[in-house]
Amino acid sequence: MNIFDQFVIPPSQEHVGLLTVMQIISLLTFLPFAGIMLGASSFSLFFNSKGKRSGNPLYTQIAKDIIDKLIVGKAAGFALSVLPMISIVLVYAQMLNGAKVITVSMLFLSLILFIVGYVFIYNYKSAFQFEHILNAAKKDEVSDEVKSYENKIVYMGARYGTWGIFVLLVSMFLFTSGVTLASKPGIWNSVDNILKLIITPSIWVNFAYFLSSSAAITGGAILYFFFVWQGGVRPGYTEYNEAIKKFSIITALVGVLVQPLFIFANVLFLKAANASSGVYVFAGLSLLAVLIISNLLYHIYKNSEINFSGIVFFLIFVLFAFTIIKDQLMFRNAAREHLIVLNMKAEELAQEKSGSIVQVSAADGEKIYSEKCIACHRFDQKVVGPPYQETVPKYSGDLKKLAGFIYNPQKVNPDYPAMPNQGLKQKEAEAVAKYIMDKVGKK
Repeated sequence: MNIFDQFVIPPSQEHVGLLTVMQIISLLTFLPFAGIMLGASSFSLFFNSKGKRSGNPLYTQIAKDIIDKLIVGKAAGFALSVLPMISIVLVYAQMLNGAKVITVSMLFLSLILFIVGYVFIYNYKSAFQFEHILNAAKKDEVSDEVKSYENKIVYMGARYGTWGIFVLLVSMFLFTSGVTLASKPGIWNSVDNILKLIITPSIWVNFAYFLSSSAAITGGAILYFFFVWQGGVRPGYTEYNEAIKKFSIITALVGVLVQPLFIFANVLFLKAANASSGVYVFAGLSLLAVLIISNLLYHIYKNSEINFSGIVFFLIFVLFAFTIIKDQLMFRNAAREHLIVLNMKAEELAQEKSGSIVQVSAADGEKIYSEKCIACHRFDQKVVGPPYQETVPKYSGDLKKLAGFIYNPQKVNPDYPAMPNQGLKQKEAEAVAKYIMDKVGKK
C-alpha cells in the first residue's frame, strides 16, 4: 500500500524521534504557507471579479495588492511549500513502512497536484501584474490588437486563478485525508481508495479545520503586511485602508472563532489509542491561543490599534504549532504498535549489517526470566505485576506482539504500576516471550 516501501528502511526508535521533530518543522513551514496561498488567491480572485463587475478600481487594487504581498517569489514559495511537502511525504513513508494504508499514496498525489496548483497561481499573479503594466502604459487610444491582447491576458489570468484554487483545494483535501488516515489505524484497511475518502466524516472535519485555519492565517497576514510591514501598503489612502482592514479582521476573526468547535470535536471523539496527556495539554494551549487572538482582533477592530497586527500574525503561527504538535502526538500514539514492529525490524537490519545477530534459545529465555522478570511476575500469582496466566492469553498466541510489549513496555492496566523498560535486545525479548508463552500453554 505504501508506494515508497521499496525505497525506505524501517526507522529505529531514536530515528522515529528525529523524524517526528522533522515532521513538525516541515508541517509548520508548509501548512501556514499553503493556507496563505489558498486564501490569498481566493480573496484576490474575489476582489478582482468584484472590481470588474462594479467598475470600482478600489477592489481591483486590493486584489492586486493581496496577490503581490502575500504570494512571495517563486523561489521562496518553492522553498516554503514544495520542499517541506516532499519532506512530509518521505517521513510518512518511513513511519508507515509496511503498513496497509493509502496515506503515502494520497500524500504523493497531493504533492503532484499542489505543484500544478502552484504553477497556476503564479501564472495568475504574473498575468495580473502584466495587465496592470499594460493599463499603466497604454495611452488614451489604443489599437484593437492591443485591446484584444489585454482581454486575452485578463481572461487567461482569471482562468489560471480559478484552476489554481480548484487544484489546491483538491490537493489539500487529499493531504488532509492522508494525514487523518495515518492517525486512525482502525480504518487503515477499510478506507483503501479515493472514493471512500469522500464518505469518511473525520476527513471532512479536518479539511474544514484546515480551511478555517487558512482564513485565519490569511486575514492575519493581510493585517500585518498591509499595515505594519515596511510602513504598510498604501498609507494615507483612507477608503482603501478601511475596506481592507474591515475585511481582514472579520476574515481572521471568523477563522479563529470556529477553531474551538474543531478542537472540542477532535478531543471529544478521541480514541483511547490516540489519547495521552500531551494531546490534551496542546489542545488546551490551542484554546488559550484562540482566546488571546480573538481578544486582540476585537481590540484592533474597536480601537484601530494596528500595531497589534504583528502579534496576531505571530500568535496564529503559534496556534498552528500547537495543533500540529497535538496531531503528531495523536499519530505517534495511534501507530505505537506499528512503530514498535518497525523498531524491531530496524534492529534486526542493523544486526544483520554488522554481522552481530545472536541466536537466542528458549533456555536463554528462561535465564532472562529468572534474572529480569521473576522479581515482579509469577505465572499463577500476583506479585508487583499481574500473573502471566491472566495476561498472556490476551495476546492470543501472537509472539511478536508480546515480544514488542516486553521490548518497549507501555502502561496498560491501571491496577498495576507501569512496567519499566528492561533494556533487552529484540531477540532477547522474543526469547523470553516464547518461554513465557510455552510455560503458560503447559499449565
